[in-house]
Amino acid sequence: MSNGGGAWGDTENVPSALDVLAERDEPAPHPRSAGNVPDALEGMEELDASAPYSSWAAGPVPDALADPLPELPGPGRVVTPSGRTLAAATARRVRLATPANTRRGRESRASQFVAWCREHGRVPSDPGTVPDYVAWLADRGHQAQTLETYAGTLVHFLALNGPPLDAEDRSYISAVVNHRAAETAADPDGAGDALQASECSREDLVAMLATLDRATVAGRRDALALTLAWYVPGRASEPASLNIRDVVEGVAEVADETTAELRELPALVITLRRSKTNPHGRTVDRVRIVAQDDETCPLAAWRTWRQVLAAAGVDRGPLLRRVKNNSLTTAGRPPRDPERAGGICDRTIRNLIRDTAAAAGLTRELSREERRLLSTAAEADELAALDQARREAFAVERRRARRLLRHSMRRYSGHSMRRGQVRHLQRLAVPRHIIETHCRYVPGSKALARYLDDTLPWQDNPTVLMRRARRAPGPPGGGVRATAAAGMTGATEGEG
Repeated sequence: MSNGGGAWGDTENVPSALDVLAERDEPAPHPRSAGNVPDALEGMEELDASAPYSSWAAGPVPDALADPLPELPGPGRVVTPSGRTLAAATARRVRLATPANTRRGRESRASQFVAWCREHGRVPSDPGTVPDYVAWLADRGHQAQTLETYAGTLVHFLALNGPPLDAEDRSYISAVVNHRAAETAADPDGAGDALQASECSREDLVAMLATLDRATVAGRRDALALTLAWYVPGRASEPASLNIRDVVEGVAEVADETTAELRELPALVITLRRSKTNPHGRTVDRVRIVAQDDETCPLAAWRTWRQVLAAAGVDRGPLLRRVKNNSLTTAGRPPRDPERAGGICDRTIRNLIRDTAAAAGLTRELSREERRLLSTAAEADELAALDQARREAFAVERRRARRLLRHSMRRYSGHSMRRGQVRHLQRLAVPRHIIETHCRYVPGSKALARYLDDTLPWQDNPTVLMRRARRAPGPPGGGVRATAAAGMTGATEGEG
């Protein structure tokens, strides 16, 4: 989602109309009172096309956000909020076209909004309800970007399932978000500053790789996972989703720096068939990486891992696989896609980055008090011990303390590898348009701008040039610059 001022109106946040289908035994009453607001969008399950009538959601739809549904259309059919019907198999494909993480985020935000409406006796579709909810979130210390995310989901959810927000409510939401952004910008402790994962530099990558035992199967797999995550550079889900056929060895023809003759260098060609920005695989991204001359070389790590796969007789399926007792295994929770059996997931990549960074001494160990501050279970226990009047203030203060703690820590995650590669290329003076192409950003990407160091390099800083000009000896016979400098010196001495 975009982080710009108009992000709450971005169509990326539009929940599909089929995200809110539900099974009905009879037409629902017209919901226009807060008492009819049930829990929203909880426990979504996949559709079973073989069922007589397939439910779109295990939990009920928030009635105050949906119009009454007609009579059931018949076996194997589902009803959309607009009243049209679809085959359960069609509805299942439509629902699964939205990534699971996106779906879960929308469901969570919608359910929290409905719970707030019930608690405060509000009707979700009434004018002023969404602006009041966004202001309520701001009063509890949430950041402007969080407000945009919540508002974006609710604005479009209402547009699909009830009276859409009018221009007046939209202007109120925008004003609340802007006011909250101004508050956080003026925070004396910097609690409102953006939280970003620490940059994993190339030197950090070397230190993280040094913590692995490459004599073991797990160590060889982890070495390939880390080097791919840094050199691609990929989000945690991208190296985890690679299949064996997606990584091949190739030859790079590069002109020699001195003779200008073409030289052939070994390289890897990596095909990314799906990603966060290409969730449906409508396009194909290819990343080409020339072999490196140090321990971070992804080609060397890939050759070593390929030997492990060959010894196990594995020639298709996931590239990065589960390991148990120094052997490949398919044990563990089965994946949604049977073709991914035995493969690791993005959580494994994130945990690997976190754990190797800690083992390399790049992050510090948290104290007992800090761990308790970050623990949601500990927060729930402390809130339960307080009376209702003190809970609100306690939750706001704890949220602020957590944010300040995270600002003070070095935190390594999947984004650390992507940010580290981008910063490394920037330090090598690689032009931005080449960084965008290699790292698969759209031209002018705001996401890339957040990773880049926008500080003017010292060698280009005009105050450095001013200092050099002031210290440089004047030309024979003086000159404009020398005369001006002498005049300034005399004036200063005269004032003393």
